[in-house]
Amino acid sequence: MDTRDVSSATGVHAVELCVYSVLSNNLDGIYQSVNDLRESQALLLIKLRQVKNSLKEEQDFYNEQDGLRDEIARLKGLKLRVEALLETYKSLSDACL
Repeated sequence: MDTRDVSSATGVHAVELCVYSVLSNNLDGIYQSVNDLRESQALLLIKLRQVKNSLKEEQDFYNEQDGLRDEIARLKGLKLRVEALLETYKSLSDACL
């Protein structure tokens, strides 16, 4: 079929067909690029959530460690008090004997 026959059969000029062909190829490429970007965005969101969860777990661990430091300091204070009481008891016990 001749180009004039195609254009007269479809009612579209040959130049319009060429322009449509060029633009549709570009649009297909853009559409594919947008889809690729969406896929990579989804993957990045998944990775971001994994990193966020990992950092949250690490922060929880350090917060737990800080809580243990307070308890360890309290235990050291109690240990000093017990040692002082034992010395007092020993001195009183020696004085009574």
